[in-house]
Amino acid sequence: MEKFQPTRIERGDTSLAIQWKDAYSSELSYRFLREKCPCAHCDAVRLGKDPFHILPSDDFFENLRLVDIQRVGRYAVRLAWSDGHRTGIYTFEFLRELSESTPKTPDVC
Repeated sequence: MEKFQPTRIERGDTSLAIQWKDAYSSELSYRFLREKCPCAHCDAVRLGKDPFHILPSDDFFENLRLVDIQRVGRYAVRLAWSDGHRTGIYTFEFLRELSESTPKTPDVC
């Protein structure tokens, strides 16, 4: 869908800022994006199919960094993380859904 096309994606210190074609803007924290990774492995972990999986600590997320963003065709980006994880392909539609499900922080004067 056309509204799911970003016009700008900026990597910040702790979050990814996205400006969308329909003028909507969003900011998604790296922790949130990593927790929502859409790859098959992370999906299986979220569904509880790996009984031996140990959940990451807060320290893990404090040290987590986005090290690379690669465009995948005209529909997605692949995010590479400092923990070596790089198999998640985040479609623009998925990123927009995540953006709309996250409450916006009000602007402070």
